[in-house]
Amino acid sequence: MQKISISRLKPGMKLAKDVITNDGRILLLKGFIIKPRYIQRLKAYKVSHVYVEDELDPVKQIDEELIYEDVFCNIKSVMEHARLEKPLDLQALRETVYELVRQILNDDTVFMALTGIRDIDNYTFLHSVDVCIYSVITAKALHMPLDEIRELAFAAILHDIGKCRIPLEILNKPGKLTDEEYFIIKNHTIYGMEITKNTPNLSARIPKVICQHHEKWDGTGYPVGLKSFDIDRMARIISIADVYDALTANRVYRKRRMPHEAAEYLMAQTGQHFDPYILQTFINNIAIYPENLIVMLNTGEIARVLSSRRGLLSMRPVVSVITRKDGPPILNPYVLDLQQNPTVLIVDIIS
Repeated sequence: MQKISISRLKPGMKLAKDVITNDGRILLLKGFIIKPRYIQRLKAYKVSHVYVEDELDPVKQIDEELIYEDVFCNIKSVMEHARLEKPLDLQALRETVYELVRQILNDDTVFMALTGIRDIDNYTFLHSVDVCIYSVITAKALHMPLDEIRELAFAAILHDIGKCRIPLEILNKPGKLTDEEYFIIKNHTIYGMEITKNTPNLSARIPKVICQHHEKWDGTGYPVGLKSFDIDRMARIISIADVYDALTANRVYRKRRMPHEAAEYLMAQTGQHFDPYILQTFINNIAIYPENLIVMLNTGEIARVLSSRRGLLSMRPVVSVITRKDGPPILNPYVLDLQQNPTVLIVDIIS
């Protein structure tokens, strides 16, 4: 076993000790093989060092991880060009987004486990990828045609491009925004429409959808105050994915909600902020707690999600309890159905 700084940590290294944050939360468990996204997570939580075993195991990135990374890198590049007011070349982004669509239409379960990678410095870009994934999964369930799903995916990946024109001191402000700052933030929908309207080889529908993704079903949204079916269906899908992903992210000004809490919030807004039918489709087809997710229970135990339920049942998955945060280890992991044990709750996501 050796102590190693995060700057020297490499994929394939095996953790010799649990990684615990200063406030006592477990980030990664002993025995985990380090992957690139785990290094991102450790850096996001400002972990300075970990303990690893001496041997190095080869790590092969699976296709969906590579696709996720490609989409992330491409949207980051596009948005950085937009901030510098440089011409946008969307060809590489289009190719990776279309490949993402193809993979999700083939099997959407693998991508659910990749959403939620939280890196404060790259929040906007990672959020854009997650919103794209959730939107495509919802469109698949709605049986939308392939061409329309591709167009939706491209609108979703670009939905926040207008934030490139928002001053960083407002975008990253740790406290509550003033009314004036909130007004400036709301302009990102119009800026996004303007940027994409002037970008070659984009359909006229994409700028419209980007402009509408903060409109609400009851007409209380912005920038125009459209309501119900006057809002483009793509914008209605993206708005749900956008809010769900934002709620489940740690931000500088608030702690994230657990996925089941975010889903409950969305359902409380059905018919007000969100299209009831599309919201129900979203909830029915998103695995709130995907298979193999490692979670903390309110009992102090650590568990791995076994089932890949969807809909309301996905808020109370079947788990395998594998260890404890404190106290003696669990020598014989056991299966627990949270649906049948109402007092046991998921209180944190470890990995």
